[in-house]
Amino acid sequence: MILSVMEKVKWTILSQQQAEDWGGDEASALLGKEQADPQMTCANRNQESVSSTSSDSGYEGYAVLKVSPVVGTSTDCDAGKEVSPCDFDELAVLDCGEFNNGMGTCACTYSPSRSGISEADANSAELLAKELYRVFRKHCLSLEVNSQLVSPLHASGSTVVNEDHIRKQLESSVDVVQDIKFKSRIRGTADWAPPRFQIIFHIHPPLKRDLVVAAQNFFCAGCGTPVEPKFVKRLRYCEYLGRYFCDCCHSYAEACIPARILVRWDFRKYYVSNFSQRLLDSIWHQPLFHVLTTAQDLYAKAKELDRVRELQEQLFHIKKLLRTCRFAGSALQEFEQVPRHLTDELHLFSLDDLVRVKRGLLAPLLKDLLRVSLMHVAGCELCQGRGFICEFCRSAAVIFPFQTETCRRCSGCRACFHKQCFQSSECPRCVRLLARRRRVESLPSAAT
Repeated sequence: MILSVMEKVKWTILSQQQAEDWGGDEASALLGKEQADPQMTCANRNQESVSSTSSDSGYEGYAVLKVSPVVGTSTDCDAGKEVSPCDFDELAVLDCGEFNNGMGTCACTYSPSRSGISEADANSAELLAKELYRVFRKHCLSLEVNSQLVSPLHASGSTVVNEDHIRKQLESSVDVVQDIKFKSRIRGTADWAPPRFQIIFHIHPPLKRDLVVAAQNFFCAGCGTPVEPKFVKRLRYCEYLGRYFCDCCHSYAEACIPARILVRWDFRKYYVSNFSQRLLDSIWHQPLFHVLTTAQDLYAKAKELDRVRELQEQLFHIKKLLRTCRFAGSALQEFEQVPRHLTDELHLFSLDDLVRVKRGLLAPLLKDLLRVSLMHVAGCELCQGRGFICEFCRSAAVIFPFQTETCRRCSGCRACFHKQCFQSSECPRCVRLLARRRRVESLPSAAT
């Protein structure tokens, strides 16, 4: 930052000197002197070009524009003919973002150099990327509207450019900050990047501190602060991200690790970084963990979770039945006591749900909700009319899909039967529907 400020001050001083040296009055005086003594003017012009190219690095962030004269021989200078303004400025300093206006006899070539950041905190990767994006976009826009920017050549061979019109068109483009925010993701530098907002489903293997810090390029994983090898022991480990943080990014906050819950049913709290704590707090009530997808054998390890799964399946099917009943308004209101994802989706839980299962608070709540729903179904004629009769035993008892302990549902036609009755491999309803379909398909052929 100090170097950036010093370069900015140097550039300001040199630009003021350049404005004084190359002012309009001096240019006109130089023109008159050249007409009087053309040979001396050409010699002075060569000396000035040499001194301009040997100046200090105060012109960082600018490009040198090499201008060729209209006429290439000294005899033309002696003739005293009218020359273009390019003859006076063999070396002109232009901003990197400006366009190349070389046309006709004035063969101007554009050579870009390094671009500087004017902000005080120019060491930020975000500001550097935004500045580079601004210069790149400005250059692209100038190429697109190049035909509209340059006016026809005058008789003298010079070009007249409407710079105000150019500036208005370029500045009226979309906001660079918003464009970068929505179209690109700029994260850190080549050596360091801030942690991502991600859900980790695996447990980090135990590794030596030196190896993990070396993999981080001896940077703090949270803020990117360089760490000397002798201070590696002062870093603090985050159990969630598996990286080391400085004391500013790690305040010994404790939290439950989702991977340890899903893999080992471990609800102990471990030390995590400040970033991990905010991440886990933000997803605490969000249903992001599908047990069958992330941990298939978790039901076998946690018996209380397996019991909650059975209650969840029953509530899932009975809620579908209650939604079709116009008299089940009071029963459906009871479902608002539990999170909606527990009764709308199967095997889907949040961290808060898993902790409540471990503490034994979720199962009693689901049992009460199931009891109220069963009371409504038993006393409602409309719900009873949507039940099934077992086609094997022909019993008069009505069965429902939510009776998971005694009922089995066909995967093809979704009809319900008793588990002890459904011994054959073929469903009678599926056989009946198949025979009816074949009979319907054979009717057109018989008619023809």
